[in-house]
Order: sequence, then C-alpha cells, then structure tokens
Amino acid sequence: MSKKKDETFDILFSMKNKMDRFFAVSEPEPTSFGLQPGLQWSPAVDLFDYGNEYRVMIEVPGIEKEQIELSVYADKVVIKGRREESYGVSGKAEVLCLERVCGRFERVILLPDPVDTELVKAALKNGMLTILLAKKIAEIGKKSIAIE
Repeated sequence: MSKKKDETFDILFSMKNKMDRFFAVSEPEPTSFGLQPGLQWSPAVDLFDYGNEYRVMIEVPGIEKEQIELSVYADKVVIKGRREESYGVSGKAEVLCLERVCGRFERVILLPDPVDTELVKAALKNGMLTILLAKKIAEIGKKSIAIE
C-alpha cells in the first residue's frame, strides 16, 4: 500500500473511531444519585496492529466477565455490557462529586482487515479486556484450472 493511501486510511479510521465514540450506542439510565438523563458511558478502546494479528484493549473497570457479551465478525468486534451501581454509600451521605457512570454500553470496533473468527482469544484482568484477533491471510498463489 502506498504511503498516501496509508495516511488516508489512518485519517478515515481515526475519524470513524471519533464518530463511534460521539454516537456511542448506549442507553443511559438515571441512578438513585440523580445522574442527569443523557449521560452515557462508553469504555475506552485501544487497537493495535501487530502485523499478523490485532490486539484490542478495552477498559471495563468494575465489570465481571459474566456481564460482558463479546461477538467477533470477520470485519468487526462488538462488545456489550452493563456496569451496575456500586457506590457503596450508606446513610445520609451528601454526594459532592459523581463521575462514574453506570448502565448499559455497546462498542463496535471496525477492523481494517478481516480476521479469523476461529482464532480469537480474550482475557479480562484488572478491568482490562484484551482481545487477540488473528488476521485472515489470503493465500496468494497459482491454481491450475482444468478447461472443459
């Protein structure tokens, strides 16, 4: 791929990710602490290309693996889940600052190249979901065709 084509793809991919974050599919829910309707959260995502595989890292603090639904397609990764309220406030505490948002979330991460959905590995450790996606390598070669 030419350098100009790479730069164009990088710009488009960056814009797409920003638009995904802006229009994140999420259904915010007000909590008993009075979060304003319209607040939503979307876990932060990092995507790395290691040549023969992609590594996706998603921050999901406070979420157990049973609360996460992960789907992988040839061209995208979809992660859905829900972070429950866990403020640990008792009695008549006055809330002075409340920045941790709870509720459902969904992220769709488009991949630049197809991946092999049979060779996906995912692990959750310390609030970080790491997904390894092997690229689907197209075989390039010569194939003899019999003519009828």
